[in-house]
Amino acid sequence: MFKKNNERKNTWPMMLASVAALSLSTQSAQAASNAELEQQVAELQQQVKMLMAQMKKNKVAVQDLGSKVASVPAPATASKGKTFGGDPSNFRIGNTDVNIGGFVKLDMNFSDYSDGASALAGIGEDFLVPSVIPVGGEGGDVKFHAHAKTSRFNITTKTKTDTGHVRTFMEFDAIASGQGDERISNSSAERLRHAFIDWNIDGKNSILAGQTWSTFFNVGTLPESLDFVGPVGTIFERQPQLRYTRKLNGGSFMLAAENPATTLYGASENPYDDNSIPDLIARYNGKVGNFSYALAAMTRELKYDTGAASADDQGYAVSVSGKYTMASDELRFMVNYGDALGRYMALNGFRAGAIRDDGDIELIDAWGGFINWKHHWNSKWRSNLTLSAASADNPSYLAPTTASDYTSIHANLLYSPVKRLTLGGEYIYATKELENTGNVLADDKGSLKRLLLSVKYAF
Repeated sequence: MFKKNNERKNTWPMMLASVAALSLSTQSAQAASNAELEQQVAELQQQVKMLMAQMKKNKVAVQDLGSKVASVPAPATASKGKTFGGDPSNFRIGNTDVNIGGFVKLDMNFSDYSDGASALAGIGEDFLVPSVIPVGGEGGDVKFHAHAKTSRFNITTKTKTDTGHVRTFMEFDAIASGQGDERISNSSAERLRHAFIDWNIDGKNSILAGQTWSTFFNVGTLPESLDFVGPVGTIFERQPQLRYTRKLNGGSFMLAAENPATTLYGASENPYDDNSIPDLIARYNGKVGNFSYALAAMTRELKYDTGAASADDQGYAVSVSGKYTMASDELRFMVNYGDALGRYMALNGFRAGAIRDDGDIELIDAWGGFINWKHHWNSKWRSNLTLSAASADNPSYLAPTTASDYTSIHANLLYSPVKRLTLGGEYIYATKELENTGNVLADDKGSLKRLLLSVKYAF
């Protein structure tokens, strides 16, 4: 018992010593840990300071980069615009507004010639060309012909400048051009219709340069026809030109210099390209209430030079045209006269002059015109009736087979079930009469009866 108590007495000092030693060891270790922790905290604080400094540098660099990016012009991307009437098909490239348009059209013709089986040239099967109506032969069966050559594609641009705005226009179709045939591909070559620049300087003055409708031709009065051209007595001409337009109170005045060409009977070439000066044209466009009109005058040089012989003469022509609009009807007309009309009227159905035996040029007086009535039956149905004629006072020494007169009647019914889609039919009756000097020809008049069916969608 005593022995056990002595052992206990000896154990307590040892335990106290161990606890003291452990306490000293813990305090020593704790002191070491605190020192390390303080060092780590200091290091972290230093890293945070360095990181903050680096972030400030990066922020300045980003701000500088942002200002540089902001100063760079935006890339040319297409976006919707509100020009050209707000059409949703318009878009913008940079500061230029762009419009793509045109139409797709199918024409189906049933033609019956009184004096032949077909037109004297293939183009006369595509649309009415009065000069290729056959005369003096035997009539044939009704001929069917279909094509899509009048379909067209155009691009219009409009760009604002420091002085006004510049508009450009280019248009193409495939009529009056050949490439394939009807055996397999029915393909046709693309041809240029229009290509011009129109600089509107200040809202009153503008300059046009390029190829487009002749200033002598008031295209706004051309009747709505399923035929590519329409009445035989109309002016119909596109050519390169330089034109100045000045807007006036209630109208506008135009002056133009246009590409010349000379067509003559008794010539070895048709046309001649020997002119020294352009065709010069002046036109006034006016409007009084619902009546709009145009007065045009032209003077042009007729000239040829074969090397062995040459001659020239100066001719003139005038054209008066107009349109009167009523609630459901329109009246359109055109009257042309002059001794230099030639190629400008009836699709070159007459020549402007003739070469006499002495080599001089004799100019030929000619006249032509049309009157058109258009009626809207309702919002979807409409009709047109057009009467037209053209005539030339040819010299008596020309060949009896020289054309002297053309006439045409057009009557159509058009249906537009939805916007931009037109279905319709048109009846055409046209005649061609020859000079028949001395009555040497047994038959001097031929006719064409044609039913034209068409489907057209504009875009």
